[in-house]
Amino acid sequence: MCSSSVSIRLREKLGQEASEDLALAFEETRDDMLALAQDRFEARLGLVASELRQEMAKIDANLRQDMAKMDAHLRQDMARMDANLRVSMSDGFATIRRDMSEARVEMIRTSFLFWVGQFVAIVAALAYMLRGIVR
Repeated sequence: MCSSSVSIRLREKLGQEASEDLALAFEETRDDMLALAQDRFEARLGLVASELRQEMAKIDANLRQDMAKMDAHLRQDMARMDANLRVSMSDGFATIRRDMSEARVEMIRTSFLFWVGQFVAIVAALAYMLRGIVR
């Protein structure tokens, strides 16, 4: 089983049993070293993972703070824009109301002149018709 782990010259000097014991000792040492390396690796991996989690938590907290600040600024900007829009709209509506009232006054004035003209025309036509009867 272990004869291939030890060279032929060493096996001839040590003997079959001693070379197998040596190969077995090498395998046990190798297994112990691998186990030790694996334990160290797992411990280091756990430490690095913990540091990474802490760093990610810090980044997450900073990101949340930045997002909250941006949200507050955005809300302020939106409120400011809303106020400006309301002022602009009220000014625009006031202008529209003034223009409509001026148009209404102008329409009433034109209608009044039209009615007066119609009245004068009807009175003139009646006067012309009645002129023949009255004489």
